[in-house]
Amino acid sequence: MRVRFKKDLPNYKNLDEYLVIGFGLYESKARFYLIADDNFTVGYAMPKHFDIIDAAADGYVRRDDLNSGMEFYLESEMNHARKDLRNYWDINNPYENVSYFADKKYPVSIDYEKSMLNEDNKLSRIEGALLFIDHYLYEKFWDATYREGLEFYKRNSLDDLLEKKLKEPATIKVTDYKDQLLKFIEKSFGIGAHSTEKSDYYARTLSGLINALFVKEIASVQRLESFYEDCFIIEYEDNYYILSRYWIS
Repeated sequence: MRVRFKKDLPNYKNLDEYLVIGFGLYESKARFYLIADDNFTVGYAMPKHFDIIDAAADGYVRRDDLNSGMEFYLESEMNHARKDLRNYWDINNPYENVSYFADKKYPVSIDYEKSMLNEDNKLSRIEGALLFIDHYLYEKFWDATYREGLEFYKRNSLDDLLEKKLKEPATIKVTDYKDQLLKFIEKSFGIGAHSTEKSDYYARTLSGLINALFVKEIASVQRLESFYEDCFIIEYEDNYYILSRYWIS
């Protein structure tokens, strides 16, 4: 399903036609549409602002579970790419949608390139998130005899880590890395035994920020454990991106 806007709108200038990411019904039975703007922000678009030029809905999957049981259809490739969705508001996650829009050949705006495709900016976001997360972990487990912290860094070699290994690195399927990365992060929060809404939010946010680094194909993923840390290692573009879960007693 595609639409054409009737007049110039500030964030809808790069394309003649825009793909409808999802559509459904409000409780009032009025229909709503979710469309990505030129900065790939997915949000509501008012029907009065556009004409539907291609109403074909065969490329959509029915996902009423994302709309509190009411009618909702999600574009099939988005449905495949975003296994993490709990409701349709979650779709608007720019960190998770980078690869999706790249595959769709969306033109990249200058603002988006500066903010979302700039690796230094992405690494800074991860660093900033970890400042909050490690403080949160300290407060959550401050009276425990043992707790964990998280650190993220980039290296062009694994030599220093391999020298400290307890056993051979464990290989992770690249196709499974997102699920495994989230589980790796969740373990630090005690999700399951000590799960909270804030813990879940922080874990998913950090996972999304890290995933956003990898726009092209990932070469390999592995886990490497030493005496004081467990490392989740992603090989990408001839570098290694490492999330370390370290132990503090």
